[in-house]
Amino acid sequence: MIAMRYRIALPADYPMEIIERRIVERGHLTDGLPGLGLKAYLYSRAGEHGAVANAYAPFYLWRRSEGLRDFLSGPGFAALCASFGRPAVESAAAWFGEWRDQVAEARYATVETLPITAGTDMDALRREQRNWLAGQWDRDGALAVAAAFDPANWTLRRLVLSRLPPDPPGRGAVECYRVGRVSIGAPV
Repeated sequence: MIAMRYRIALPADYPMEIIERRIVERGHLTDGLPGLGLKAYLYSRAGEHGAVANAYAPFYLWRRSEGLRDFLSGPGFAALCASFGRPAVESAAAWFGEWRDQVAEARYATVETLPITAGTDMDALRREQRNWLAGQWDRDGALAVAAAFDPANWTLRRLVLSRLPPDPPGRGAVECYRVGRVSIGAPV
């Protein structure tokens, strides 16, 4: 599984209703997309639920690399680039990405980025993330959880989709978002 995301920073006075409308009008286009596991349409409004800026920041979990390739080469991503410019796309090797059947009920998300220091035992870190996953499922409202690492810049990225607003940010860099929609890809 591959985790992928891009974040489009928007001006403080940007009418976020444009993003919300875009999600409503176009979000269904990724339902059943080949190779996709899950796409969370994330956006933030500065000052809401811990968000520090306006942004549009979809997060993807791809089951197959061909799906990622075809998406980035296809008309959907081309339309996004035409509207906002071509964003930097981050990808990472997912240790896991799991979601419940009710994931479409998610309303809030956090994306946490943590450094992986030189000398870190990656197998131990993977086991630690599995324990983190179990802890997230024990919390009220969790509907999707993922952890991935980016070996290009040695960072750990964790995603939680929830029915409930996020707790105040902890350690590391935590981005807080609203979930406009969740798409599930084609069955494998």
